[in-house]
Amino acid sequence: MIKKSLGVLLFLASFMAHAVPTDDILAVLQKQETAWNAGDISTYMQGYWHNKKLRFVSAGQFQFGWQNMLDAFQASNSDKSALGQLSLSVDEVKMLNNEAAVVTGNWSIMRVKDNPKGVFTILIEKKNDIWVITQDHSSSGKS
Repeated sequence: MIKKSLGVLLFLASFMAHAVPTDDILAVLQKQETAWNAGDISTYMQGYWHNKKLRFVSAGQFQFGWQNMLDAFQASNSDKSALGQLSLSVDEVKMLNNEAAVVTGNWSIMRVKDNPKGVFTILIEKKNDIWVITQDHSSSGKS
């Protein structure tokens, strides 16, 4: 009886270790939001795959590479006031498998001069046991 109970407990523990990791995925986005709002682009960028194959789409253009994305953020956001206060709202986390998910949601930035907002679709994947955004498609709506 003890062996059977132990076997069931090990099976359940194994199942729990492979639970859907939506909390970990949402934590990446929360950390990015917090870093952005603190004016810390370096920490914000840690949520992205540090690879030249990182793909992001913005302003109707495809761009590739972590460094290119960092350069673009730094060029368009010269200081904390230019960054404003970012708010992310996740609509859905759709798991594709145990190591990949598509996340959709809304973003908005509150700044003194304007309030841009829009939607995003990201592909987030587990690379070297860390969840990172490998593709980001963000578009703007009406301000």
